[in-house]
Formats: sequence, C-alpha cells, structure tokens
Amino acid sequence: MELKKYKLGELTQVTRGASLGGEYYATQGNYIRLTCGNFDYRNNCFKENQSKDNIYYVGDFKEEFLLDKGDIITPLTEQAIGLLGSTARIPESGKYIQSQDIAKIDCNESLLDKNFAFYLISSACVKQQLSAAAQQTKIRHTSPDKIKDCTVWIPSLDVQKRIGRILTDIDNKIAINRQINDNLEAMAKQLYDYWFVQFDFPNEEGKPYKSSGGAMVWNEKLKREIPQGWSKGILSDVANITMGQSPDGSSYNEVGEGSIFYQGSTDFGLRFPAIRQYTTSPNRYANKGDILMSVRAPVGALNIANNDCCIGRGLSALSSKIGSMTHLYYLMNDFRLKFEGMNSAGTTFGSITKDELFNLPVVIPMKYVISEFEKVCKPIFDKQMIIGEEINALTKQRDELLPLLMNGQASVNYHLSVLFLSSLILYRDQYKFYDMKETIIQAVLDGMRAVLTDNELELLTDVTRKALSECEITPKFAEEEQRNKENAELLGAFISSKKVEGCSDKTIHYYKSSIEKLIATVKKNVCDIATNDIRCYLADQQEQRGLSKVTIDNLRRIYSSFFSWLEDEDYITKSPVRRIHKVRTDALVKEVLTDENIEVLRDSCQEIRDVAMVDLLLSTGMRVGELVKINREDIDFHERQCVVLGKGNKEREVYFNARTKIHLKKYLEQRTDANPALFVSLRAPHTRLTISGVEVRLRQLGKKVNLNKVHPHKFRRTLATMAIDKGMPIEQVQKMLGHVKIDTTLHYAMVNQANVKIAHRKFLN
Repeated sequence: MELKKYKLGELTQVTRGASLGGEYYATQGNYIRLTCGNFDYRNNCFKENQSKDNIYYVGDFKEEFLLDKGDIITPLTEQAIGLLGSTARIPESGKYIQSQDIAKIDCNESLLDKNFAFYLISSACVKQQLSAAAQQTKIRHTSPDKIKDCTVWIPSLDVQKRIGRILTDIDNKIAINRQINDNLEAMAKQLYDYWFVQFDFPNEEGKPYKSSGGAMVWNEKLKREIPQGWSKGILSDVANITMGQSPDGSSYNEVGEGSIFYQGSTDFGLRFPAIRQYTTSPNRYANKGDILMSVRAPVGALNIANNDCCIGRGLSALSSKIGSMTHLYYLMNDFRLKFEGMNSAGTTFGSITKDELFNLPVVIPMKYVISEFEKVCKPIFDKQMIIGEEINALTKQRDELLPLLMNGQASVNYHLSVLFLSSLILYRDQYKFYDMKETIIQAVLDGMRAVLTDNELELLTDVTRKALSECEITPKFAEEEQRNKENAELLGAFISSKKVEGCSDKTIHYYKSSIEKLIATVKKNVCDIATNDIRCYLADQQEQRGLSKVTIDNLRRIYSSFFSWLEDEDYITKSPVRRIHKVRTDALVKEVLTDENIEVLRDSCQEIRDVAMVDLLLSTGMRVGELVKINREDIDFHERQCVVLGKGNKEREVYFNARTKIHLKKYLEQRTDANPALFVSLRAPHTRLTISGVEVRLRQLGKKVNLNKVHPHKFRRTLATMAIDKGMPIEQVQKMLGHVKIDTTLHYAMVNQANVKIAHRKFLN
C-alpha cells in the first residue's frame, strides 16, 4: 500500500474553542461547555462529564463554537497522562460548546476521510509528536499550530474510507455492547436498591416488604430501621477479603513469565482488568471471578478478575461468604458510590486500610432474600460478563489492527483478510463488505459487454459506481447473521427484564420459545415486524397446527408484552400488536367430579398412596405442582394442615379433612424409604413423584372406572365449586386456592344449575 507524506495542516483545519467566563458556569442550562473531562482517553471516545456539577454555560457565545453531531475534537491540555492526542466525536448537535481547552478538527475531504482522520490523530505517530512538542510544565499543553505541524503518512482517499469504515464499525459494535451492559447494570442496580436499600424485597405474598407493612426493627448501631430477621454486621462477615501486596520489582516482566500481575486501578478496564505485567514472585492471589477493588485513589473502583492472578498493594480481592457474588458486587458498588461522594465533597480519601475495609458496616439480610436475589440477578451478571469479554476481544482486535493499517503494514484487501479472518468470522455482522459493490459493477459490465461499446461501458461504470456510492451492500448470509444477532440481543434484554419482574422459569421459557418461533417464521428485524406479519403468523398457526383460540390469545398477549417493551425502551415508535384485539373464546362449561365419581375413584385405588393422593387433592384444592413439592415434614397432622409453595414461589397454608389425615398416616406408616418427599414412586428407589407421574396415575385410575379426563386440576375445580355451592364466601375461596385476583376464582368455581333453580324459587317467587 502506497503512503504519501503530509503535514496535518495540509489536510485539516485545527481551531481553538471560545474563552468562556467562569461567572456564567451553571448547574442547569441549554448548553454544555466541553472540558477535558469529556474524553474517555483510554477507549478513545466521548463521555459525559460527571466530575463537575457546573457543566452548563449560560452566557453569550459565537454560534461557530456550537458543535454538530460527528464533529471531531481533541484536547489541548493534558490533565491526565495519555490525554494529548486522544479524540472524540460529538454525539448530538446543538448541545455542546467548544471551550478554549478543546480543538476542533475539520478535514479537507478531498484529501482526508473524516473517519480515517479520527483514528489518524489518535495514532501513536501523532501522539508521540505532540508529547515531544508539549510545553514541559506541571500540566502539559499543546496548540492548534503544533497539531498542524505533525507529520503523517496516509494512503489514497479510497483506502482511507475503507480503513475508516472498518474501524468505525468495530467502535460502533463496542458502543452498542457498552450500552447493553449499561442497561443491564441499571436494571440490577435498581433491583438491589429496591431490595437492600429501600427494603422492598418480595415478601411471602410477593408484595414489596416495607411498602406493604412488613415489620421493621430499630437498630441502635446503625441508627435506622431494618427488616425483622435482618442483622447488623461488618464487611468481613459476608466477604472473604485479601489485601494485595506487591512483589519484588525485579520479578516484573511483560513476556508472560510467572503469574498475571495487577498493581492497581490503572490496570482496570470496563469490566475486566487489562493484562500488562507478570511476576515470577507472586505474594497475594485473587481467584478467577473474584471482585477486585481499588484501595488507593480512586478508592472503590471495581473490576472482576477473569483469570487467577497476583494483586499488588493497590488492590484487594473479595469473594462471598454467603453464596452470592452478585449481592456482594452491588454491595461493593454501593460503597464505591459513597467513596465517590466523599471525594466530591472535598474529603480526602486517598486510601483505605485493611481494618477500615474489614469493618465497613453492612446490613446482613436473611438467607432466603439473598438466594432469591441471586436467582434473579445472576443471569444478568453472567450476560454482562459475556458482553464484557466480547468488548475486550473487539478492543484488542481494533488496537492491533489500527497501527498496522496506519503505517501500511497491512492493507484492507489482502492483509486484513489474512491476519484477522478468524475474528471477522466472529464479528462480521458489524462489518460492511464494501468490495461487494465492485463485484456487482463487474457482473453488470460482463453482462452488457457484448452489446455496448467501450465508451458506453465506461459511462455505465461511472453511472453505476455513482449510484452505489451512498449504498452499503452486504451478502445475504451476513444480513441474516446480523439480523439474528440483533434479534437475539433484544430478546435477551426483554427476557432479562421479565426475570427482574419475578416471572417463573416456566413462564420465561414459554415467552422465549413463543417469540423465537415468531421471529424465525417472519424473518425480519423485530423492530421492522408489522401488524400484518403477526396477524398472518397467528392465522397460520391456528390453521396449520390446529391451535385453540385460547392458545392463540395467549400468544397474542406474549407478543403484546414483548413489543410494548420495545416501545417503552424506544426501540420502536408503536407496538404492532396494538391493533390486534383480544381473541374471542367460547365460554366452555368445564366438568367437575360428582360425589359418585369421587367414591368410584377411591374404590378403584389398590394402593393406599393413591387413596391419600386423591383425598389430599380433593380436600385442599392444591395445584399438582404444589403437591409434588410437599415433604413429609410439611404435614401438620394435629392442625390438619400443610404449607405448599405455589406460583411465584409464594407459600400458603392449605387444610385437609379427617379422612385425608387417616389415609395419609396409613400411607406414611407403611413407607420404608428415607426420601423426604410426601409422595414417591411405588418401586425402588422410591423417587419423588413428578407432575407427569401424578397426571399419568390419575388418568389410569379414571380409565379403570370409565371416567374420562381425570386430571389433578379437575379436583381443584371440584373443590371450588363445592365451596361456592355450600355458601363459602368467594373471598375465602380465593384465599384457599391461592389466587391473586378474584376473577380467576370465579372462572374456577362452577355454579350448580340446580342451586340456581332453588335460589330462584326462594328469592323471586
């Protein structure tokens, strides 16, 4: 690849920003003044300035200093080592004012591609020249003239564009992944705050504990109220803590000898630390998966160890004593925010000692709350870890690719395919196959060569190339893979939100499989799916698979939830399911068991286990899923009651009659196995009965006496109907069945027609 030598001043206009008077700085306003704090120089991208409160400017300024989206900026002051030469793109037009510490880069687009310029200015070649020419004061400075005086070597404009597009695509993918992780982080943080700060974790009924009147107890040491059953402790009660210790400096190396070594927060990345050094004399270790916390300024910065490693005196390593790394991570993140608050308030917090760290006061929740939090947040945490690893892989790929392309060691067409083929296969959904345009042009020319003259062919070439210049063309397989990847990411984020809401694993699986089938059939980006696509899919499902109206309406509700979430998260403007109305279903009168049916079933049982099972289902009205979870110890024969675990992991008491008590006792007395389950298989090894096992057994009993459709739910419906017929208040029936909404109870309860006739004569005749 041929490179041509230029001064940056021949390729760009570099201008300094406005001098903005401090008296016009404000905490609110329409315009944000740019500072060096807007450069994420480690990742070479723009960031919002969170280090200052008075970021707004309310004075007058020239319109030329109000920047547009995509404008390239670079700092003129090195307030942190490595800042000079970094670049950033303005994310939004009409919002940011260029201050005097910021230079704007405008390209001569006939010589220099804008995307290529972004990476050229931040390349090692330019940074080294700026560093050498910087004024050697405590805080080093550069100037527009010094930037323009830098010497660079660049390829042709066409090659620049291809290089710029490839590097930009990688950065865009990194930015998307960071946004996904930020959204997941926000969800998990919000849940942690609800549960462990506001104490609104789900109680036994699934309601927010504190808001719904849960008992709070004053803790004198904490000087605040905490939930009943929780306790006050210190960090070392819930975490294993290892303080780092730096090995001998002579053992450090960068060639991979010995153990990975992290000195402090300077090694930290977005989620994982970056490997820079090794040591042959490790002192203190952290295990893979441990939380790494900075104990020297900035105190509280967090990363996750993605390898077994040695840690220096700037770090500590933490692992959970109570079985939840997610709870510990967000607990430490809460401490990090407190440390940052101390720093912003002017409190010196340069380091934290071992004793101070070990004795940080914490509230210790009850174990079941920790366990439930882990179930909900572990999938979110794991997803963040996977995305974080992908970000690191993409960043490494970009950083290795950048110098090779900039200095001509690699070319776009050949070396790129050879050196990075494996990574391109992994991430090709983000790349545009620009050479496809030339392939198409050549195919057109080959087809027309027999009927056109050379001049006409040349004209056709120019016209075709111009027509395609603003288009991006990808092979079909790449489009499909990109679509599938994007759809999977959106579906994954939606499923994570349902987990945070507390949906059961069964519900989550139903949602996921139903949406996946729709996406696979429609073959569109989910954001492009229209109302008619969903209507046609539902109609085809009903016709081809013979699905009932109830099932079709269930699918409609699932799709409504998914697309409403996409609308709420601003992925789409309007849910396509809004115009698809509820499916009208036939009001079927479902059968219940008569007294005769029940007696015949009991008589057909040859095993005392089956009699006990029939009696328990009929007298309690419990769900079959609740039945199979019951253990022997859950039965209280004295009070004739037991505790079951229902939907949403909610516990409730159910009650059984004297007949059930007698048959249960007989069944348990004859048991010789040690299985804690209440109902087990008849044959060794006497395993716990499953839902399908109970359903099959009841179906067999029904067939023996010519009773159709005998299943566990029919006993539940029978109990509800009997209770209503005998005058039990509907609210009590609701409580007995464990229904959240009374409407559900009314659907279960079948009113006997004979009772209607009697009531009519009693009240109306």
